[in-house]
Amino acid sequence: MKKIKKLVSMLLVFAMTFSVAISGKITGITQVSAREALGSNDFLKVNGTQIRKQKGTGDIVYLRGTNAGGWLVQEDWMNPTNASDQKTMMTTLANRFGASKRDELVSTYENNYWTTQDFDNCAEMGMSVIRLPFTYMNLCDDNGNLKSNAFDRLDWFVQNCSQRGMYVILDMHGAFGSQNGMDHSGEINDGKQLYYNQSNKDKTLNLWKKIAEHFKGNPAVAAYDILNEPGIKAAATYSLHWDFYNEIYNTIRSKDSNHIIIMESCWDADNLPRPSQYGWKNVAYEYHYYPWNAQNSSDAQKSYFSGKVSDIANHNYGVPTFVGEFTCFEQEEGWKAAMSTFNGQGWHWTTWSYKVTGNSSWGIYNHNPEKVDIYNDSADTIKNKWSAVGTANGWKNDKIYNLVKPYLSGTVTSTGGSTTDDSDNNSTSGVATLYEHSNYGGWAVSLEEGSYDYKDILAKGIVNDQISSLRVSDGYKVTIYDDEGFKGKSKEFTSDASYVGDEMNDKTSSIKIEKINNQTSTTTSYNTVKLPNGKYSIKSVVNEKYVAAENGGSDPIVANRDNYSGSWETFYIVNNDDGTVSIKADANNKYICAVLDEENQLTPRSDSISTWEKFKIYKINDSEYGIRSAENGKYVKADLDNGGKLIAGSDSIAGAWEAFNIEKVGDTTTNDNVAT
Repeated sequence: MKKIKKLVSMLLVFAMTFSVAISGKITGITQVSAREALGSNDFLKVNGTQIRKQKGTGDIVYLRGTNAGGWLVQEDWMNPTNASDQKTMMTTLANRFGASKRDELVSTYENNYWTTQDFDNCAEMGMSVIRLPFTYMNLCDDNGNLKSNAFDRLDWFVQNCSQRGMYVILDMHGAFGSQNGMDHSGEINDGKQLYYNQSNKDKTLNLWKKIAEHFKGNPAVAAYDILNEPGIKAAATYSLHWDFYNEIYNTIRSKDSNHIIIMESCWDADNLPRPSQYGWKNVAYEYHYYPWNAQNSSDAQKSYFSGKVSDIANHNYGVPTFVGEFTCFEQEEGWKAAMSTFNGQGWHWTTWSYKVTGNSSWGIYNHNPEKVDIYNDSADTIKNKWSAVGTANGWKNDKIYNLVKPYLSGTVTSTGGSTTDDSDNNSTSGVATLYEHSNYGGWAVSLEEGSYDYKDILAKGIVNDQISSLRVSDGYKVTIYDDEGFKGKSKEFTSDASYVGDEMNDKTSSIKIEKINNQTSTTTSYNTVKLPNGKYSIKSVVNEKYVAAENGGSDPIVANRDNYSGSWETFYIVNNDDGTVSIKADANNKYICAVLDEENQLTPRSDSISTWEKFKIYKINDSEYGIRSAENGKYVKADLDNGGKLIAGSDSIAGAWEAFNIEKVGDTTTNDNVAT
């Protein structure tokens, strides 16, 4: 995909005026007050689809930032060089000046391209992570052996990020032989020189072993991104790549059992396996989103990102989603749609990239140093040119900077403790959530306890006609204060109601979210409970009838059977990684869906698990349980006014209509009853 960047960049360069009058040249150096340095309690691990501190048991962390592209891996479209790739540059300079002089020149470039000021710039924006692309050439000598100072650059980078409270994702952008044959891998070739070359595979595995040994236990390293864009010549990834991912995974795990490992897709969810296929644990899945066919249309970009949300949801891999690279070109509304979608979905992301040459939307910062001619420039000329590649000689791209910065906030969410507590009182997604209309992507933005001006909501990139509702977690209330008033001075609601976004307008003065004092919500009197995967019967307490997949599963499920007799009354409970369960009907092997656009009726119709197929189970007493839809927050009831049909429509467990006996029956296995 990145090969198109070169053409786009060239067109931008031809069009630009090389003037920085709009943004202003950087003239001052500002020291940013460091956030608290990262320590052992900040070590990240995966917990379901989330990433949390304290090795997966602490606060949720959202990794949001940018890429340090162009520092350790040069690409001619975004860097001051005419080399076709990194290997050509390294070989040409060594042939002309000798390896020692070559290394000195490259060090001049790297010493100046990224400095402590760049860390400060990223920290000042509120980033929680920087993805660091590198190739084997940064760590190994010309013979493929680890350099004596191999980790000096990476250590310096990780340490400086850690001191500013930022994590680092170590991204192998170029493996031995190249994993894709593209210029951004450091070596242009046919793309087959890694997967079909055992020597290059072995050297890549050994390098990852050394990296894992070196960074084992380092809390500032968020994850190992094992291969960047690994499809051969930008083609899709499949089992050929997955098998090698597994070799890298096992190699890393032989030395480091704790760091997150990231597997990349080229280009969508179909191009990655289920983690259970290889037994992968503590992994995240990465995607690169470049809406090439929508460069000039923000509406088309919104549709593009909405499609990506559906793609990830439909595959339901149960692991964190990381958008490792993306851009929205010059489309301001596209940028907003992308980042608000990512944040609303709880995804992690890094823009491509921090700095590029020219007046280009690809960079948060731009610069325009003289381009090095690796074939004709003298060593002194190269050194002089590469001494001027610092950001201090460039300028802030105000447009991109101002678009990205608001979406970097809220990178750590305090949950008050571990997720091992089965209580549903801790809302890990915030105590109130703004939900967006599905035609804008269906994302949500969570808000913690406190007060928010309407302009605070707008700063998140949300406009009023996108908002479908504002809901609040159990035990909290929301008060909306309006300059004109809602039949008074304010409108207040708790989790039993939903505030409709159409009522919110520019006259809304503030939204206040607070705990309910001296009041206990009906839902907080029951705790969620985890039932083992297996086969169950479900019986309604109110009419003592068994629940059946009526008509062999073709109709909504109904509590209308006097006896448990067979597959129509049999259901499989499947535990999902996010603490929810899904329920599969034995009658037709379909997952039960809370069909929210058909009066919330429960129907066994789904082949896979998405949000409508997720539920939480609450223990009422030793024999009775409540079932709650994870999508609309409503409790399932046996509606005796409608023949005992099961409907996710009650605001609380009010009585016997919302109570069920759930008992294990028969064998406890199916071919595919375990969610991953």
